[in-house]
Amino acid sequence: MSDKKNILFMFADQMHAFAMGCMGTDDIHTPHLDQLAKEGVLFRNCYSNAPVCTPFRASLVSGRYGSQTDTLRNTAYIPEGTRTLAGALNDGGYRTGWVGKWHLGASGNVWIPPELRADFTEFIGYQCYNDFLHGVKFYDEEGEEHWYDRHRTDVTTDIAIERLERMKEGPFALFVSYQTPHYPEQPAWVYDQMYMGKTIKRRPNCEDVDPYIKTASPPSPKPKENDPLYQRYGNNLDEYLRAYYAMVTQLDANVGRLLEALDRLGLRDSTVVMFTSDHGDMQGSHGLTQKSLPWEESSHVPLVVRTPGGAEGAVVDDLVSGVDFFATCVDYAGLPPEPSVEGDSFASMVADPSKMLNRPIFSEMRPWCLVREGAFKLVVQKDGFEATHLFDLEHDPYEMDNLLGKLEHAERQLRLFGLLQDWHKRVNEGA
Repeated sequence: MSDKKNILFMFADQMHAFAMGCMGTDDIHTPHLDQLAKEGVLFRNCYSNAPVCTPFRASLVSGRYGSQTDTLRNTAYIPEGTRTLAGALNDGGYRTGWVGKWHLGASGNVWIPPELRADFTEFIGYQCYNDFLHGVKFYDEEGEEHWYDRHRTDVTTDIAIERLERMKEGPFALFVSYQTPHYPEQPAWVYDQMYMGKTIKRRPNCEDVDPYIKTASPPSPKPKENDPLYQRYGNNLDEYLRAYYAMVTQLDANVGRLLEALDRLGLRDSTVVMFTSDHGDMQGSHGLTQKSLPWEESSHVPLVVRTPGGAEGAVVDDLVSGVDFFATCVDYAGLPPEPSVEGDSFASMVADPSKMLNRPIFSEMRPWCLVREGAFKLVVQKDGFEATHLFDLEHDPYEMDNLLGKLEHAERQLRLFGLLQDWHKRVNEGA
């Protein structure tokens, strides 16, 4: 057994930061994530640097912002020659593995060829397929199809456990990419029943919307045309929320299965565990659906970290973001920092939560960018580089009071605008 720390990195798809009991949401049942937070550190202010599937994944594997890699769109791929997280870990003597949804370089229920795997050497997954009950197939390293007749979330965990068993001699870094709770909402029956008929409390900034979203992979029928999903939650946000929470609870149960496997394999005391998500889900907040937006429900994601010998039951409010994952994993591997990486390691905070990074974080998509420093968040429209929103998230967590242009916040607004302007100029140099 190696003395180096193993890494188990699990992440959801479209799970906003508030969909966990440990984040103060009483309506949702997430006992395993809540327990993981008790055994480790809950980061209450983690952000996706680009709150869409592909852009987040590009930042995860490169440690760079989407403007730097030209990946602010779905099915983009990081430029050839980019230093990757898996590449750095491979060079450090790690076995690197990926299980599940990839969504970098293409879409569809298809194989990921070696040149698109960002240097992960042990790989079984699929590009992107929005169906949890049908067409559940994964492709291994050689491109062989493996079909399953179980829920996609459960299959992802089954395969991840198999891969853990293969890699247990370590050191290893296994990344488990779940598709859930991304639409369409298709929880397994037992979890669906847990929420049937329950009233889910809406966020105070929520407006009633039709939550149904068509899918491209596979193409979904037109609404109300032979589509049982639409019949269930089309134009019914309450039903959508019930199904979404059911999918998160099913994900939580599978996180529990992976953690139990670590214990069974004797890996608990040698493995760093991280759980996060690529982006959130608006769910009617501000009258909007989906993601790709600067609002908290879209850009603010969960993060729980447990490490051998680390803090237990701690809560951190300092700011972290997706570009920090590369730096943190390399740090846990005992490897030197990578010069190309934008982020900072937060491993020191997991060991001692009183140690803060104390710096701003940034997020962007093609139309907008934002900076958050402390409790304040400024959003700018890139076209013309014009500020559109300023919020004090400590006193206004639901972003209902835009402070932009208010005299008492003029100095802060000017400072944040300058930070964001300098950042935007820097990450777009040579782009």
